[in-house]
Amino acid sequence: MKETNMQKNFVEKLSQLRKNLSARFPTINVQNLVESMGKLGHYHYHKKKMILLGDERELYNFLIENSYNPYTVYRWLLLERLPEELRFMIKERRMSQRKAVSEALRWRHETNESLGQSIMAKGIRLIERM
Repeated sequence: MKETNMQKNFVEKLSQLRKNLSARFPTINVQNLVESMGKLGHYHYHKKKMILLGDERELYNFLIENSYNPYTVYRWLLLERLPEELRFMIKERRMSQRKAVSEALRWRHETNESLGQSIMAKGIRLIERM
């Protein structure tokens, strides 16, 4: 049975991984790692469907040699984009990581919809004043 305190903070693990990656692969842009890690994460579970070449193959081997699951690293990168409120709820174990990601997506869509509606209303008021 897993202990609850056994899990280390994903932010600490991710920062350590970024340091290791920047030391080992100076040409890789560590800031925009989400796209390549998404590909590596999906490759890790569906190896029959795609082929990795060049830098991606080296990066995949580096992660496996250092005991990192590429899909887990991809999830950490997605969690890093979450609003602070949701990260706090994950840290306090009041919300799961999966639910937090879906909640953040819902918040983003609500924000975009309300922004679009406010722009449309301002445009209509501007036209009415003409």
